[in-house]
Amino acid sequence: MRGFGSQFLLQMKLFIRQKDELFWNLAFPLFFIVLYGLIYRDIIWDDFGMRAIEYMLPGIIVMAVMVNGIMSSATSFVEERGKGIYRRLSLTPVKRQTIIGAQILHRYIIILIQTIILLAIGILAFDISIKGNYFYFWIILTLGAVCFLSIGFALASIIRSVRSATPLCMIVFFVFLFLGGIFFPNSIMPRFLVVIANGLPSTHMGDALRAVIIDGLGLGSVWIALAAMGAWIVISLAVSIIFFRWE
Repeated sequence: MRGFGSQFLLQMKLFIRQKDELFWNLAFPLFFIVLYGLIYRDIIWDDFGMRAIEYMLPGIIVMAVMVNGIMSSATSFVEERGKGIYRRLSLTPVKRQTIIGAQILHRYIIILIQTIILLAIGILAFDISIKGNYFYFWIILTLGAVCFLSIGFALASIIRSVRSATPLCMIVFFVFLFLGGIFFPNSIMPRFLVVIANGLPSTHMGDALRAVIIDGLGLGSVWIALAAMGAWIVISLAVSIIFFRWE
């Protein structure tokens, strides 16, 4: 337990020292909610029965989680491995599950901070109301956070060099972003893309959040989305552990 706590504190210190990570994880999502809020504040999507900004807030939350889970986590892990940090840790009794677990906890706390900021701006600045249960919202957010963090660590375990980390993570990120219904409903896409989009975790997390935020539904109505994210977690964590390399 002491080793886990030390590893967690180490990750938090490294995050605070990296100004670029602070920007991408906190300022970048903030920019999007303010930008789209100013553009779409009074626009109503009659076909979908909601304001455009109400649809986009859950999507921007998903985007923020993906920035943390896929972009920041995977690239940082690969860079730290390239610097030999984990090779030195391999000479200690620290287990790989401890390293991955501490990374997930520290990133999860950042995700909570991201989400609180986005919700506060959405509610106070753009008059968005949360119709559903906040506990249900937290459950979906937590499952989605673990899902994308697991995907990020799976990518980090597979990626072999620092040079290839950013482009490969960006490919995955943008596929999830543009096919996941973040900024527009998947129903307006061509049918063959809808088939792909329906299997993505970004689609399921966004749909589940909208069901709670906009429609006020419970977890029972989004159990398929929760199960899909759970499947992504299991597969991604298995890949992370199997292909984990110290150097």
